[in-house]
Amino acid sequence: MKDRFDMHTVVRTLGLVVGFCACTAALSGCASQPIALGAEAQVDIEAEARLRTQASRLSALVDDQGWTLSSGPADAAREFFSRLVNGGSADTSETDPVTVYLEAQDGNAALAFHEDLAQLITLAQGVSDAAMQISTSAQGLGQSTLTQDLASAESALGAVRRAEEFFLAVSEHLGASADEAQVEQSLQSLAEEKSRLADAADTLAELRWAAQSNLGLSS
Repeated sequence: MKDRFDMHTVVRTLGLVVGFCACTAALSGCASQPIALGAEAQVDIEAEARLRTQASRLSALVDDQGWTLSSGPADAAREFFSRLVNGGSADTSETDPVTVYLEAQDGNAALAFHEDLAQLITLAQGVSDAAMQISTSAQGLGQSTLTQDLASAESALGAVRRAEEFFLAVSEHLGASADEAQVEQSLQSLAEEKSRLADAADTLAELRWAAQSNLGLSS
């Protein structure tokens, strides 16, 4: 009777140990899951930071360098007061952005043209890459986050469009020193990156619309 009791006690003890080990293993597996999710979320956060930083740099570059044919508020004010002072039309040669750009290059307009386009294309590519990375793993992102990401992408796209119009005008005044084939290739590369950025912005817009629709259905 005592031997049977001891054996029963041993079996129960072994059962408790096995059960405890199984629970410990399950808890370890559960604990490891948030680490994977955290790593994925970290990738999204880094992509969003890269998107907004690159977009801000691109827009600032275009505005600071004056790579646009449209006058900003400060330029418009100067033109207005110039007309008042001169009693009529302003001297367009002094305010024309293409003329200002060409004269500032001191005879190296063709070289500056290609270098500036390369810088612009690189920044646009960075925005597009970040936007596409976000869109591939944006299921957990909320409407507010996607709205900010979309605003950054669209701001960069608008800057690229203004710059493209500007550099097209510049290309017509580069003169014989510029290689026409290289000029055409640089402009084509910019057009392709602009199209890629537009596609990335459209994808973010679709994701935001889906997030907004899901929010409406769940409310």
